[in-house]
Amino acid sequence: MTSTGPCVLVSIPHGAAAGNMVRTGILRRVLDAQPTARLVVVSPLVKDPAFTQELAGARVSFEDLPAHVPTGLEARLFALMQASYVASGATESVRIRFEEAVANKTMRWIRTKRLLTRIGAPSMARKGSRYDVVDRLVSHPHAEALFERHRPDLVVTSSPGLIFSEVPLLRTAARRGVRAMAIDPSWDNFTNKLIPVRRVNRLIVWNDLMREQAIGIHGYQPDEIRVAGCPQWDLYFADRRADRDAFFKRIGADPSRALVTLTTTPRPIFSHHDHVLRVLIAAMRSGAWGRPAQILVRIHPRDEASTYDGFRGEPNVIVEKPFRPTIRSGDGLEVDVTASAQQHLADTLAHSDVIINVASTIAIEAAIFDTPVVNISFDGETPSEWVRSSRRYYNFTHYVNVTRHDSVRVAETPAQLADFVGRYLADPALDREGRRAVKMEQCRFVDGRSAERVASFVAAEIADVCGLAPSITPSCAESLVSSR
Repeated sequence: MTSTGPCVLVSIPHGAAAGNMVRTGILRRVLDAQPTARLVVVSPLVKDPAFTQELAGARVSFEDLPAHVPTGLEARLFALMQASYVASGATESVRIRFEEAVANKTMRWIRTKRLLTRIGAPSMARKGSRYDVVDRLVSHPHAEALFERHRPDLVVTSSPGLIFSEVPLLRTAARRGVRAMAIDPSWDNFTNKLIPVRRVNRLIVWNDLMREQAIGIHGYQPDEIRVAGCPQWDLYFADRRADRDAFFKRIGADPSRALVTLTTTPRPIFSHHDHVLRVLIAAMRSGAWGRPAQILVRIHPRDEASTYDGFRGEPNVIVEKPFRPTIRSGDGLEVDVTASAQQHLADTLAHSDVIINVASTIAIEAAIFDTPVVNISFDGETPSEWVRSSRRYYNFTHYVNVTRHDSVRVAETPAQLADFVGRYLADPALDREGRRAVKMEQCRFVDGRSAERVASFVAAEIADVCGLAPSITPSCAESLVSSR
């Protein structure tokens, strides 16, 4: 700790992380809880004046976060460690992703690499020490210089090493013995990636499912994990949504018609939304749903808006990508998830009559609002082989925790899609108990105070590492006890 108070490096690798860590008020709460602390925000968004102005303050400074792609020795060691993890078949999702990689020829000699790892560097095959060798042998001059300038007492990242641009920060922290914590913003990070999460000193997760996955799959100890809920969903539990008429006016919708919302995914995940849209438009025009309706196409932050140009101007079809453009991040994201964008999504979830997507987190978010969801489990005009088909997503470890509660309808054909939408429009109470079960299991807390819990855990970590007075609210103390 310097004479000016504790220093915390906070990584914001892209606009989605800004939505989770900045717009929820986490950083402001940390500063309030530790009045001598200073934050160094490390982000590519520091080149966006609107972003720096939003966070500007006497105890906040900014540093760039460059893109990072493993090369040379780091890449070779990483490939060995990854092969050992993938070949272990840690989860059903990893096994499926391995099949994908083999089919797409993006991963080769997996079993040979695993054998080499077990013989030459067995620590890289063990849960608790996978990254130790590469951390010891690889350094990053940019990150080393950053640590020299600021001498951080704590490093806080938006993922446990699954965003490559954050890896140099976490590796440098490990090399220098600086404590690190990750605020994990995604429910599939522990089961669905082709690389294992890194060990950090403190991991903050949404719920008990994620906690058990971190322990069982990635070797975390129970006392290293905090369960806080999902900060970016706090506003879903607050009573400050636009009313239906105001929302419909904002998006240019007809208030006399039901709203069927299609939320897209990036094209590498599913490239057949044009086919799905044609199915929906045909059902809407034919009167198959039993009531007048309209379709809202909400384009994913990583999906290309130009893909849907042919549907703009279609009667009763609205196409939007409601994000502010910003600096392109190291992993390609170039939109910012602002507070207004988060509120717009909340209004969309609340006022849609049915939501359609491919195995998306939106299924949980819709469940919070008791909005029915139909999942797409078919492809384009011609079915794809299973390893490239949307059908495989419903076997993924994380998504089974939605479908096993009978909270959504999974449409295996275009005819089923039209039928399920019609059923939900006729009876929105269908599958309500399943949606409630998903909400309670995935959110863990429904009090709208998850950002407060996260901030309190970060502030407590600062206090612990620097020997300061602890700062933790009663609600966070209760969640700390329940997470152990």
